[in-house]
Amino acid sequence: MAKIRVVNGVRYSDDDSRVTHVRWGTVDTDRNEWIKGPEEAEVVDVVDALMAGHEVWTIYTEQGRTVSGPRLRTVGDSEEAEGIETHPGPNDHRTLRDLPRF
Repeated sequence: MAKIRVVNGVRYSDDDSRVTHVRWGTVDTDRNEWIKGPEEAEVVDVVDALMAGHEVWTIYTEQGRTVSGPRLRTVGDSEEAEGIETHPGPNDHRTLRDLPRF
């Protein structure tokens, strides 16, 4: 069973300048099923997971289907990351702003 952490929704600050919370969980990629979650968490929890070496990906809904999106990475000073952003591949330019808001 391949397990990955995924984000499928975001909440922005009142001034809409940064992500403050995510909706995330763990998915079994072999079965395309949630193992844990999704649940709301502060963005610092994602930053901590990324800083600990875990990969975190995005998932999007397109035409009623769930599809994988770009990986996430931290932003800010390398020792004190402040937030997250997508790390798009050559054919995928979706961002956190493309995810549903809650």
